[in-house]
Amino acid sequence: MDLAPRHRRPFPLPGPWPACARDLLRRGAAWLHTGGTGDGILGLPDSVTLTSRWSGSAWTTHLGGRIRPGTPWEALASALPGHPGPWIGAASFELACDEAALPRQELAPGTLGQHWRAIGQALRVQGDEAELWSWGEQPPDPRTWETGLRTGACSVPASTPLDLLPRWAESDHRAAVETLRECILEGGFYVANLCVPFGSTFHGDPVELALGAFGRARPPFGALLDLGDLHLLCLSMERLLSRRGDRLWSQPIKGTVPLTGDADRDRRAAEALTADPKERAEHTMILDLVRNDLGRVARTGSVRVSHPMAVEPYPTVQHLVSTVEAEARPALGLADLLRSVLPGGSVTGAPKHAVCGHLARTEAAPRGFYCGALGWIAPSGDLDLALPIRTAQIAGGALTYWAGGGITRRSDPAREWAELVLKTRAITG
Repeated sequence: MDLAPRHRRPFPLPGPWPACARDLLRRGAAWLHTGGTGDGILGLPDSVTLTSRWSGSAWTTHLGGRIRPGTPWEALASALPGHPGPWIGAASFELACDEAALPRQELAPGTLGQHWRAIGQALRVQGDEAELWSWGEQPPDPRTWETGLRTGACSVPASTPLDLLPRWAESDHRAAVETLRECILEGGFYVANLCVPFGSTFHGDPVELALGAFGRARPPFGALLDLGDLHLLCLSMERLLSRRGDRLWSQPIKGTVPLTGDADRDRRAAEALTADPKERAEHTMILDLVRNDLGRVARTGSVRVSHPMAVEPYPTVQHLVSTVEAEARPALGLADLLRSVLPGGSVTGAPKHAVCGHLARTEAAPRGFYCGALGWIAPSGDLDLALPIRTAQIAGGALTYWAGGGITRRSDPAREWAELVLKTRAITG
């Protein structure tokens, strides 16, 4: 994670990490979590916030309470240089669809589409070492952190039972899969990612839920963000888009089998995954889509697949993951880059416009921040954005957790439903 702080200094943690950060998280600190140990960055938000909301006919963006001109991506890009540090936040699937001129479901007026906070100071944790970071003229103030972090011994968070219920029945999902297979056979599109919301009542503490979920799921791209209207708990393992200078890369995921903990059984499952015609076809089509998306903003001939179809294990599943890299074309701006890549190919399908039109008519509800984008963006334009899959949206005593899967002509409706249920284990344990 390269955020280039202006000032950095070692900081002794007063208690076990990450549990000692409970109080700061409850006060709205932004947490980008990168693995089972809780490594990552805990950012203290500055007073500056950028938000976009749907008015019923257009997106309206506010920066610090004032309307910002331009589309949401243009408003975000123009706001970045006004603050020395990074911005941490998220954007919704529907906002990304509008920016890319793709069909999407109707939204209620007032719906939040993006929320980014400028970060003034942060605590960077790697293993047993921590540093205080700041980006402004003044070095980080240890007193801010000493009073915010708990010094006593911190217990392991108690698990919060969640009774997740799908928005539609297994029979509904099987019928939707069959309809997609027919559309594919008729040539309407090649692959589509069909998603289902699961819901539960939730009156607990999002911080405790996050601490427990991170410990179980060990997500490479986890996050807990307070977006004002809702808490966003992300347990993603998929990199949507990263940029460092002229280098761009994405790591799409397609292809899933369970991880049981039995070494021989899991090895055989991984071998079967890499050889499965349906999984390989689905992954290849999404890989081509991501290559095409990056190719629209890359130097000619620079797009390449550096690590095709690698099997990566996670606590409950194994996935096929590829890495696509490219060199950005000269003077590539943030708005054009985001419009090219978002929404991610692995959570839409190919071709994007036809698939998004079908999904807008089919899925049970708008996706919201699920399948949008989440992470940090620096004033330089460097960024690290995860694809918020395995993500819960918590608001008003309710929790919504989506799960999805890619559908091809070879898809088995029963197997697709089983995959959705498997993916809910990331949060239910």
